[in-house]
Amino acid sequence: MLPDEAPRLRYGQETPGHRALRKGRLSETGRAYFITFTVDQRRPLLIGAVARHFIEHLLQWQRESGFALLSFVVMPDHVHLLGILTEQSRLSDVVRRLKGRTGRALNRLLGRSGPFWQSAFYDHALRAEERVETIARYIEENPVRRGLVGDPSEYPYSSANGVYAEQMLGWQWWMEGDALRSKRLQP
Repeated sequence: MLPDEAPRLRYGQETPGHRALRKGRLSETGRAYFITFTVDQRRPLLIGAVARHFIEHLLQWQRESGFALLSFVVMPDHVHLLGILTEQSRLSDVVRRLKGRTGRALNRLLGRSGPFWQSAFYDHALRAEERVETIARYIEENPVRRGLVGDPSEYPYSSANGVYAEQMLGWQWWMEGDALRSKRLQP
């Protein structure tokens, strides 16, 4: 087959890689998850008012979805979240609602149409030996590693920015009693 004759996949179309992301996906109440999803075609659209608008939706979504945020960063072309699934829901449904709601809102804000987010997302269920604080710090240091700021607290679209500290529901949930903490990270 010549290169021009190769079947062309629409960007974000179901591929073996997308299916592999779902393989073994857990949805366990009380477990912490590290989630990453990207803007369609990795366009750097999450800046300025668009990033702030996404964060407004994100903070509202955590109250409605049963996913209490511990940490987040909104990079120009992708988002990292760390949180706890606090209600009996499928993780994929929870993330789909966030991406659907914000995709429509951000497209309206930008005066565009079409997909805003890539269709898949990456998730990692934290294991007992993984420290939530270490992963939260890793997420918040993303803008430093990319050379956008010198210190995580300087980046305006991150939980490292003190503006969002009181709105993060995950840490309140995390600190509630030994019964919750003992079930949070079962191997």
